[in-house]
Amino acid sequence: MPFADVNGIRMHYERQGSGIPVLLVTGLAGTAAFWTRTAQLLGEGFDIIAVDNRGSGLTECEGEFTIQDMARDAVALLEHLQVGPAHVVGWSMGSHIALNLSAERPDLVRSLTLISSYLERTARAAYILEVIGRAYEKGEVREEVAGAMMNVLLRTEGYFESAERTGRPIRTAELGERSGMIRQMRAVSGYSIVDDARRLRVPVLSVHGLEDIMTPPRCGDELAAEIRGCEVLRIPGEGHIIRPETYVPAMLDFFKNH
Repeated sequence: MPFADVNGIRMHYERQGSGIPVLLVTGLAGTAAFWTRTAQLLGEGFDIIAVDNRGSGLTECEGEFTIQDMARDAVALLEHLQVGPAHVVGWSMGSHIALNLSAERPDLVRSLTLISSYLERTARAAYILEVIGRAYEKGEVREEVAGAMMNVLLRTEGYFESAERTGRPIRTAELGERSGMIRQMRAVSGYSIVDDARRLRVPVLSVHGLEDIMTPPRCGDELAAEIRGCEVLRIPGEGHIIRPETYVPAMLDFFKNH
């Protein structure tokens, strides 16, 4: 189980394969395991590195932190591993980390893929995430209950209909250490993405599900409009969590072109 002592923290990451480096950065309360299927679909020819951000998974850190701190953690890891430039891929909160990294250190970036990203969170999403985060931090709800509440924002109606029809159990998110999620939320709230978006000088692909209710497609469109030359992929029937099968082939083509 690999760790790296970087940027004042003990950072957990997962690594597989060899070839062109790909850095995968997950979202709120997520871990490197979020990318398991994506890594499988990327296939051979890539050195795939997935990280646990501050406040989640097995990464050890203390105190408050910012999006910029998490981006610097990822930079420090790439330098520690002596890899780069890399294709950088971020989902949700992780897309903000990936974007800040790309704006600050374009020398380390071959391309940037932003999945379920946004210029600003919607008021509804901010409200319910705050309720879930604070209740979970205080121990007022169990992890599986908080995870189920998160699923309502993350998944589509079709996902729940299919589970109900087939009797398939619905897996809930593992939220981990109780203060981590709320600290990550404060980091997201404290970051203004627009200036970094406007100064990007790396190839960018914006991926969004057309049934995303946490950050509706217009949120991704607003961000893409601020990024010079941004390519856009919009996927019918997908929510905030997007099945890798629906975007990895297009992302691989994007990688090949850059």
